[in-house]
Amino acid sequence: MATPRLEILCATMGQADFSKLQEMKIQCDVVFANQADRFSYEELTWDGYTAKLLTTPTLGVGRNRNLALALATGELLLFADDDMEYAEGAPTGILAAFDRLPAADVILFGTHYSRHGVVYKTRLPKTGRLPVYRALRYGTYAIAIRRAALMRHNLRFTELFGGGCLYSHGEDSDFILQCYRRGLSVYSCGFVIGTTKKDVSTCFHGYSPRFFYDKGALARHSFGLLAIPYMVYMASKADYPSELSWFGKWRCLWNGYRRFPALQSYDEWAAEQSREGTHHEG
Repeated sequence: MATPRLEILCATMGQADFSKLQEMKIQCDVVFANQADRFSYEELTWDGYTAKLLTTPTLGVGRNRNLALALATGELLLFADDDMEYAEGAPTGILAAFDRLPAADVILFGTHYSRHGVVYKTRLPKTGRLPVYRALRYGTYAIAIRRAALMRHNLRFTELFGGGCLYSHGEDSDFILQCYRRGLSVYSCGFVIGTTKKDVSTCFHGYSPRFFYDKGALARHSFGLLAIPYMVYMASKADYPSELSWFGKWRCLWNGYRRFPALQSYDEWAAEQSREGTHHEG
């Protein structure tokens, strides 16, 4: 079998068949890492492309992205969530971007964002080298990478952060930071690959104490010397509407940061705070 030029790696859940091919309007080779209550492996060939469906009970988006990576054979890999709907001609545009930017190891692409079928926002970057502080605005579904660069640097997704993991989000930021730390050339491209649907999220439930606690843990894990400045920025960010005051946000961020070496989850910390509060009242 010839090596595919472009291959999508999609983390998904509860799939019984290949219906996501049509739902996502996939137009190239794809690997689905499917979290469900069984072990199975299937392949489907259509229109000259190959779809692989690996099903395991493995919990966590990072673990499932890594399972997809284990089956990947494409020269270029595009990460995906299963709420993405690709634009007509998206693979052609992605391939053209890598041909136009031969120095790029990683390219982050533009996306539309929709809710209830209506596009409410578009992220359309300029084409060129991308500084790290701008790259952190992007989700995993916008990232394409040369597989040779990924293998050369042994890049993998963290299994601590993201939906179904100990900490509820952050695997995308950690992966992007790994790319910069290991010296990969990261670019953006002003090409919209599709629309990501924001109707339902399995891991984001608002800017809650859990959100900020998990951000503090991510800061400790991924940001090194920039962890404290990053947490100050997160506590001060105006477009994170929350019932928490600045100090309430900081308290959660700081405790996530402080408790990370013990891998103490938000639920464990909150239960500890509750017990202490009851004790003090007594």
